[in-house]
Amino acid sequence: MRASLPLLALLAVVAWPGLARANGVTAHAHMTDLAIEELPPGELRDLMTDPTMRDAYRTGSVFPDSGYAAGDAYGEIAHWEAFTQSYLDWMAAEHPPPYETDDERRLVAFLLGQASHGMADQVFDSLFMSRALAFDGDVSSLDEDEEYWLVVEHEPGIAPLVIWAPYDDLPDVFAAEREGHRPEITTIEFGLRRIGGVLDLLQASARAPYARTWSESPWAASSYYVEATPGSLPFIAPIIARYWQVLWDRLHGTDSLERSVIGRFPDDGADNHEVDPRRPESRVMIVFGHGLDAMTLTRENVVLETMDGVAVSANPRFIYGAPFANAVLVDPEETLAYDTRYRVTIGTGVRDLEGRALPAPVVSTFRTRCAADRLGDCPALPDPWTEPSGPPAGDAGPRADAGPTLDATDAVDAASSLAPDAGAPSTSPSGCGCHAPSAARGARWLWVIVSLALVLARRR
Repeated sequence: MRASLPLLALLAVVAWPGLARANGVTAHAHMTDLAIEELPPGELRDLMTDPTMRDAYRTGSVFPDSGYAAGDAYGEIAHWEAFTQSYLDWMAAEHPPPYETDDERRLVAFLLGQASHGMADQVFDSLFMSRALAFDGDVSSLDEDEEYWLVVEHEPGIAPLVIWAPYDDLPDVFAAEREGHRPEITTIEFGLRRIGGVLDLLQASARAPYARTWSESPWAASSYYVEATPGSLPFIAPIIARYWQVLWDRLHGTDSLERSVIGRFPDDGADNHEVDPRRPESRVMIVFGHGLDAMTLTRENVVLETMDGVAVSANPRFIYGAPFANAVLVDPEETLAYDTRYRVTIGTGVRDLEGRALPAPVVSTFRTRCAADRLGDCPALPDPWTEPSGPPAGDAGPRADAGPTLDATDAVDAASSLAPDAGAPSTSPSGCGCHAPSAARGARWLWVIVSLALVLARRR
């Protein structure tokens, strides 16, 4: 039985609000899976490789975006370190170590999934998204396009999601967080059910928009799974794993700000750093396993200078103007000198969200690239990116069980008069980058809805 266009339009209207901000969920769950493989042997790795913990950490990995799916403020709050700290405080009070029962271990696994999500967003948006904008232009649909590429090319096996969450306790954890928001249990349940539905939709329909979205964003599509690309999924996974190790120490009360640095861009001592401040590669990022206070990220406390002590004007900040976060960004405001060594120093005036000062300065050094007329005298530059001839999976086409074909333009036209106006992407200074879609992004999500409808129609 063929699904009618009015039915497809109705499905679009019904599903639209729940899909508006639920982007990147497959990638988040998959990055958690990748991070587990980066853990060293020990108690933490044993916990996260226990198959009975999978539902808890995967649910935690998508949990922050479930708030957007539910249309509730808890989604934005759950992306950031202040919520992570509130969860840690609740665990210390109600479920202190050792974590011996399965339920206690699931509470830890859920926390680590949630933390994975927030950390991945900070690093991805700071390093990868800015470069995608430079290479591909519009990145407003990057999160969802990456979902299609990931499902088709790597088949991560995230869907169907079996949901496990500490529903009864989460409202109290949110209420104790700095914003004091208390979501209803039913709201959280609703949001997670919708996220589970999004994962199912993506699994069923990712092949339809795969080739088109790949050709529209060739740099991002060919780079998102390349470990050497800063901000890619494999690049982020080891940072998440090191973050978990700090969180494990925080759970046990054995953490130290002296051991808090978990990632750097560029690597300490790296060569060939970009000199042009207009290019995203000129940025320096130092990532901590504790949330830091943005009010202490002053130009006096965070300094960029040559090794001879010549200061360079630079802006220290967190992405999206977050008040508390982990990834400190240092953006040069003037052109750097070629073939020169620089250092970034984060001083002891910087404090974490609990008010503790860094016990010693954190220093990271790098050497800038050489001028074009001296390349032979300096370390070789990386090969320039070359646009691929096409996606690795080719024209993936629909799944074998996807039902009869349908002209997507007709389906979009039929639904467009009924779909609510999603508005422009969010410009909130504290937003996580999980924006509501424009009309064009809504059309992209309609591919998902159309495909699911056709699958259902075929199975009748």
